[in-house]
Amino acid sequence: AAFEGVPQVEISRSELDGGINMVDFFSDKTKIFSSKGEARKMIQAGGVSINKTKTQDVGLNITKEYLLNGKYILAQKGKKNYYLVKAS
Repeated sequence: AAFEGVPQVEISRSELDGGINMVDFFSDKTKIFSSKGEARKMIQAGGVSINKTKTQDVGLNITKEYLLNGKYILAQKGKKNYYLVKAS
């Protein structure tokens, strides 16, 4: 209920097992950014957070260790755009 109105994206848990590059996660897998270039620039500029933790490392891999309650990842683009990524 807390995430009512927040866009939700699904991703397969098996993809997280191997890890997904940060840029690929935000562009290809979740479509939060329309292109890899846009995702890379925003990450490097510090405009992206995973589970409320800012990151500027474009080489970071998103793995199942990032899952909240074993099921969710809270992605943030800019200051006000939140996305709930559900692992299934």
